[in-house]
Amino acid sequence: MKLETDGARQWKEMRKKVEEEMSRKEIEAIVYWKGEMEKILQKKPESLGALQIDIKNFIQRMQNRIKVLKSSLQR
Repeated sequence: MKLETDGARQWKEMRKKVEEEMSRKEIEAIVYWKGEMEKILQKKPESLGALQIDIKNFIQRMQNRIKVLKSSLQR
């Protein structure tokens, strides 16, 4: 029985590296947005309305970032 070819082995190694890099990037993104949410929680808003505004602004920032990332993928 023939062992994996060099091409197949290289493909698996490349795939593993890409998956690891994607995981690192995802962790970085989650840590960033978690930090941003923690800033909102630390603000001690004066009212429920103020908290809602902060959360809406947070969501808007996330939506803007998604748009930027999507547009860079379409180039």
